Amino acid sequence: MKIVAFKVGKPRQFNYKPLFYDKKKEEMQERLKKYSEPEQIEANRLRSKIKETWRLKDTRNHQLSKRTLYIYLAGAILLIYFIFFR
Repeated sequence: MKIVAFKVGKPRQFNYKPLFYDKKKEEMQERLKKYSEPEQIEANRLRSKIKETWRLKDTRNHQLSKRTLYIYLAGAILLIYFIFFR
């Protein structure tokens, strides 16, 4: 007979359900939802407008950050050139 000091429970089962993100499908569902509910058309239009402006600002900021990176790199290369080769 086996003597056990602690009660050992069953191991937990692994329950993995993969999730897939489809941007086109999600945008289509948002458009369908927007046109199916007439009382919330104005609110949805405002939300979509805000999302669009935020997306545009984000891409502009990303482009500016690339530009500043290139400026700093050029400055560093010029500084190294003047320190070591002149």
